[in-house]
Amino acid sequence: MNMKTNPKRKSDLVWREVGGEIAIISPDNKHLHTLNDVGSRIWQLLDGENDLSAIADIISAEYEEEEEVVELDLAEYVENLRRLKLLEG
Repeated sequence: MNMKTNPKRKSDLVWREVGGEIAIISPDNKHLHTLNDVGSRIWQLLDGENDLSAIADIISAEYEEEEEVVELDLAEYVENLRRLKLLEG
């Protein structure tokens, strides 16, 4: 995955932060997705302004994890969000 892409959350999703985790409701109201702490932080950063490299830098610093590990996990996580149709494009 190209780390210079700027993924963005779909604008028609309803989501709320509850107790440090994010809950996302699909537009058809048939699916509820819950994200853990790290997933929630990534979700917040998927605003179309940050590229994956910048997100990896932020997550690496905030969670004190090696950037190479974060980049691999982030690429897989974003691909999963795409498969679930939670991201634009």
